[in-house]
Amino acid sequence: MQCDLLNAIKVEIDMNNLKKTSWLIIGSVLFFACSQEKNKLEPKTTVIAGVVNNFSDKAHVLVINYCNPLSDERQFAQNLTESNGFFQVEHEYVFAQNITIRFANRFINLFVRPGDSIFISIDANEIQHNFKNTVAFSGDNSEVNRELFLWTNESYDFFNQNSPQFDDNASSKELLESVQREFDKAEDYIKAYAERTNMSDFLKNWAYVDRKFIIANDLLDYYIKNKNKENLWDIFTNPIFDVFNGSNFQTMFFQYHLPVCMNILIQSEAEISRMISGKEYIPATKLIIEKLHEKAPKGVVRDVMFFNFLKSAIKEKPELCDSIPNIKTFFSQDFFTKELEKLSEDSRKIGQILELSERESQLEGVLYLADSEMEELPSVKLLNFLSEKHKGKVLYIDVWATWCGPCIEEFKFTPNLHKYFEDKDVVFINLCLESNIENWKPAIERYTISGEHYFLGNNDSQLFRAENNLAGFPSYLLIDKNGEIHYPIPRPSDLESAIKKIEKCLQ
Repeated sequence: MQCDLLNAIKVEIDMNNLKKTSWLIIGSVLFFACSQEKNKLEPKTTVIAGVVNNFSDKAHVLVINYCNPLSDERQFAQNLTESNGFFQVEHEYVFAQNITIRFANRFINLFVRPGDSIFISIDANEIQHNFKNTVAFSGDNSEVNRELFLWTNESYDFFNQNSPQFDDNASSKELLESVQREFDKAEDYIKAYAERTNMSDFLKNWAYVDRKFIIANDLLDYYIKNKNKENLWDIFTNPIFDVFNGSNFQTMFFQYHLPVCMNILIQSEAEISRMISGKEYIPATKLIIEKLHEKAPKGVVRDVMFFNFLKSAIKEKPELCDSIPNIKTFFSQDFFTKELEKLSEDSRKIGQILELSERESQLEGVLYLADSEMEELPSVKLLNFLSEKHKGKVLYIDVWATWCGPCIEEFKFTPNLHKYFEDKDVVFINLCLESNIENWKPAIERYTISGEHYFLGNNDSQLFRAENNLAGFPSYLLIDKNGEIHYPIPRPSDLESAIKKIEKCLQ
């Protein structure tokens, strides 16, 4: 039976008790102004370039993390030893937003607008001891980015030490009251910082929106534990989050909140969930259109929610959009329909299969666990190396980390997958990334992880993740008998889907 969210218990918050601050509604002075929804969206190329001086062998990889809702590209990595410390990347954006640069396990936030050119200079000598004075900005938004850098450098440390703890068993009303208290604390901290530093109106607004959706992401455990609650949509789209305000795209954390809302909508409708599980994307999409019409106001936020669902569905069924005549009229912006046409065409051409890249980076110091002994491989292009080592076989590759809870949880399901393909031309390979090497072998033994085992150090981990566009942990790839990469791949816990995908590659 379908869950009718309209009949779910409505969660009410006394909005009269919410704090009102003038700087939260100053929109007219903010250069990312909240009129994005009214303006025609156009992608513009943003250039991010810079130099890292005095880098060392210990830390010589720089990573730029994107969070663009319209692109599957998530990371760029530069091996600084190959470029004398310089880096440059061009990327198309349609929203003004923040992105992050990661170097030597420190993060630098940037605020970029479509069409910006930004240059960053980093002194690696001082990054661990005098971080706030090791980074310089020039080009577009240099003053904004300096201010943003100082704010995030100080405030994120404070908030990480005082992160909220939400009760997963709380009622909806109790939960949202707790969330509001965290919003109030954030507002108080921002006001105190503003008085101390003469914080700009832009950053006051951005800091509050950013913190609001960081707190919203702390509700992920509540969402996972309470998936069967009928009023989750009302919780995660409650007015305190102001979810359907297009200016929220200014923080990358908003773009983590939207997929949760979309998943809630899908999972709350048994018929939609059943259809998607059965790959019946056309009728499922028609029902999703009905539900979004019902529950979400027309605008760029709803556009992005629906677009992201369609991106995944089109990979499985490229003709999807052509099969639903009214799909284009659903969007408030023509831009999204044009992007969907490109995605459909690309999916028809490549079918989500990638060839092993000739440009794959050489990785230094990759460790291989052979008979409980660690061996260091020579400099290798890892995926090419594995494909050649197991030529004519299918490789199921599990990318994991020792500290990753979902990775460890998946290992409970791998024995069934391995057993199914026993005595068949399938090799199971485990790549451990971004982990402490001292924890690697004990974790393999503790969780009885079978298959081949490889360990990549921090620099190689960052290069490998960026080159293969891996969003996080765990990630799974298949290399078929022809040396072609298939990604993304079902997890071992989705046994039936994983088996079907591997069997298709065995044919």
